[in-house]
Amino acid sequence: MSEPTVPGKSWQVSISLPIEAEGRDEAVRQFWDYVAQLGPGEIPAYVSPYGDELDMLAYVGGVETDLDPEED
Repeated sequence: MSEPTVPGKSWQVSISLPIEAEGRDEAVRQFWDYVAQLGPGEIPAYVSPYGDELDMLAYVGGVETDLDPEED
């Protein structure tokens, strides 16, 4: 007999990179170039429970990372 499945919690996961470009098409191209070049070891991903963005945490390479410049 299989175990009952527990419904998962919904999470909002995003990455954000500042891009300077002449237009939207160029910005998107540069974004994907950076993502491919840098990879998960250098690009922070931000995760929060869906609908609660104030509970957001940053992860780099799958590890929780403090990116708050005020706490340096």
